[in-house]
Amino acid sequence: MKTIMNSFQILAWDSEFFEITIARVLPERLTTVQLERTIAGMKEKKVRLAYWLSNPNDRESQLAALACQGYLADRKVTFVADIEQVQEPAGRLKWFVEEYTDTYTNNDLENLAIQAGAYSRFKLDPRIPGRKFEDLYKLWIRKSVNREIADTVLVARHAGNVVGMVTVGEKNGRSDIGLISVDTCMRGKSIGYSLVSAAQKWGRKKGYKFTQVVTQEENIVACKLYEGCGYRIDKNEYLYHFWI
Repeated sequence: MKTIMNSFQILAWDSEFFEITIARVLPERLTTVQLERTIAGMKEKKVRLAYWLSNPNDRESQLAALACQGYLADRKVTFVADIEQVQEPAGRLKWFVEEYTDTYTNNDLENLAIQAGAYSRFKLDPRIPGRKFEDLYKLWIRKSVNREIADTVLVARHAGNVVGMVTVGEKNGRSDIGLISVDTCMRGKSIGYSLVSAAQKWGRKKGYKFTQVVTQEENIVACKLYEGCGYRIDKNEYLYHFWI
């Protein structure tokens, strides 16, 4: 059960997984005084780490985050595309992509999941142990394969090994790409385009009008991939970590 305060929410799952009390700041816009009061309230509740998904266009909120020593852990970018109108990138779709039908992962998938998190805030924040980051992404792909947090997992293979994967499902009424990754030794071979195309075909078959994916602004390769597949930027958000 989630404990909801006036301006923050304690996150039970995150707290249990990371073994510290974690909360989320609820408003996306706050003044420095408001943020200071929120942090003080969280401190009273023994919160150790707080997430704040703030509006990057609100200057006052960004100044508040700076004044309160927030760590800018993620510049989130949401890309969206109209499934019916998006054009397949000519000459890029060279790989056969199929559904992963096993209900358990293998080393290939778990390694790809960890690689998918290269720009993750959980990897970049130096105060989060590396083993916890890896455990988180392994759990993510395991729950995706088990269809707990994804509808399906699509994979590309080479010489019998899984060298690329994408998890797909639904979010906010859109077809949604969760994790997507290509093994480092196989990059530059257009596998990513084939994976995105397969995810779009899945969404089209399920009757979704739009498809979306969230990545990090710093992940230039991923951003170029989605733009090359006909996606446009739908939303930008800044996510701060506050260690209390």
